[in-house]
Amino acid sequence: MSKKRYYYFSNHLFSSLKEKRKKRAKLLIIGVGALLLLGAVICFNFSTLTSQKQTKDILSEPSISKETLKSETREEVDNLDKLTEEISVEGEVENEVIKGIEKKIAVTEVTPIEEMVAEEKIKEEKEKKEEEEGITIDGYLQAGDTLYESLMKEGISAAEILDLQEKLKSVVDCNYLPIGCKYSLRYNPEGILTEFVYESSPIDVFHISISDSGVEDLKVVKEDIDKKIVQLEGTIETSLYESMLECADSPQLALQIAEIFAWQIDFLTECREGDTFKILVEKKQKGDFYRWGKVIAAQYKGELLSIHTAILFEDPSGHIDYYDEEGNSLKKAFLRAPLNYKYISSYFSKNRFHPILRIWRPHLAIDYAAPTGTPISTIGGGTVLFAGWKSGYGNYIKIRHPNNYITGYGHLSRYAKGLKKGQKVEQGEIIGYVGATGLATGPHLDFSISKNGKRVDFLKLDLPSASSVNSQYLSQFKETKEKLLDSLENIVELELTVEGK
Repeated sequence: MSKKRYYYFSNHLFSSLKEKRKKRAKLLIIGVGALLLLGAVICFNFSTLTSQKQTKDILSEPSISKETLKSETREEVDNLDKLTEEISVEGEVENEVIKGIEKKIAVTEVTPIEEMVAEEKIKEEKEKKEEEEGITIDGYLQAGDTLYESLMKEGISAAEILDLQEKLKSVVDCNYLPIGCKYSLRYNPEGILTEFVYESSPIDVFHISISDSGVEDLKVVKEDIDKKIVQLEGTIETSLYESMLECADSPQLALQIAEIFAWQIDFLTECREGDTFKILVEKKQKGDFYRWGKVIAAQYKGELLSIHTAILFEDPSGHIDYYDEEGNSLKKAFLRAPLNYKYISSYFSKNRFHPILRIWRPHLAIDYAAPTGTPISTIGGGTVLFAGWKSGYGNYIKIRHPNNYITGYGHLSRYAKGLKKGQKVEQGEIIGYVGATGLATGPHLDFSISKNGKRVDFLKLDLPSASSVNSQYLSQFKETKEKLLDSLENIVELELTVEGK
C-alpha cells in the first residue's frame, strides 16, 4: 500500500509543480507587459511636462504672436494624440503576444491527451471491425523461406500450419512456393480460418475457401484479369530473338514462334535480314502489369523461305494445335532430334569401322555426342516396348510409334524415373539420360529408327506430319482461320475476345 501512496503523491507533486510553473510564466509575462506600460506612461508624462514648459517659455516671450502660439499649440496636441494612439497600439500588441503565449502553453499541454484519445479511438474501431469481419494476416516469402517458416514468424502455431498444409496439398504445393509470392490468411470473427489467398504474380491470384468439413470442400477461384489480343509485327535485323525484344520486349515470344515453326524453319541458319513477321498474341493485364500469353496466329515471310502461316485452333472435342492454312498440323510425327547434342560422331552407314571391335560392319544408327546426363526425349508419341540392358547397347529403350515406326535409344546412363515396359509416352517426353554404357568410347546416344521392320537413315527420312484438323470440324476451322488472317492484315479491326483458357 505504501508504494501506491508514494506513486500517487509523486504524480500529484509533479502536477503541482507544473501548475506553479504555469503561474510563474503568466506572472512574468504580465510583469513584462506592466513594465512596458509604465515606461510608456513615464515617457508620456515627461513629454507632457516638456511641452508645458516650452509653452510657458513661449508665452513669456513678448515677441511671439497669439496666432503663432495657437498654431504651435495645435501641433503639440496633434502630436500628443498620435503618441496616445501608438501607446494604445503597443498595449494591444502586448496583449496579443500574452494571449498567443498562453494559447501555445495550453496547446502544448492538451495535444498529447488529444493524441492519446485519437489513438484509443482508432484502436477501438480496429477491434470493432475485427469483431465484425474477422482478422487477416498478410505476408510474403523471402529468399530461403518456406510457407511453414514464414507463418511461424507471423506467430501461427505449428499445429495450425501443418493442418493448413494438409488441407491445401491437393491444390497448392506449400513446400515449393516461389520466392516473393504473397499470401493472406483470413479468419472469421470466431477465429476460424476461412480463406487462403495465394498470389504468385500480380495476375495470378487464387482465393481458396477452406471448410471445416474436409479437403473435398475446397473451392479455388482465380481473380479476373483483363485479356485481349494484340497484333505485333517486326523486321529481322540480326535475329528473331533481337527483333522480338525490340517490338515486344519479350524473349518468351521469340521462343514461342521458334517452337511453332520448329519443323518448317531453322531460325539459327535460315533467318535473313529483311525477313518480316506478324503475330496475334494474347495479352494478360492487371493494372500496369502485363504478361504475354499464347500466340493465336503467326505469319513469317523470308528471303530464303516461302510464307509460313500458323493458326491456333481448338476443336469441339478439346484437341488444340497449330495448323497451316490447309488445316495440316505444323508439327511432324517426329522431332528433328531426340536431344540437344554437340555434334554427330557417327552417321548411318552400311560399312563402318567399329572403334572398339576393330572390324568393319554396318552402323544402322546415328551417334549424337553429348555430355553425360543430357536429357533424351522420345521423338514421337508411342508405347515403350523395352527398357533394360541389351549387350553392346548398354542401357537401352525401344519405343513403338504409329504407322509401324520403332525407335531405339542406347548407351544411356540411366532411365527416367518410373519408365517401364508398356508405358505410354508423349512426343518430347524425357525417357532417359546420355551415358557410355555397353560398348562405347565416350558419352553419346546411339539412336536408330525402323520403318516396317527395316532400319532407315533418320537424317534422310521425310518426316510424316502429325494429325490434321478432323474433317467434321473443317468448317469451324475455316471460319477461325479467316477471322485471324484478316486480323493479321487489318490492325484497325483487331477487336477480338479471348475465349477458353
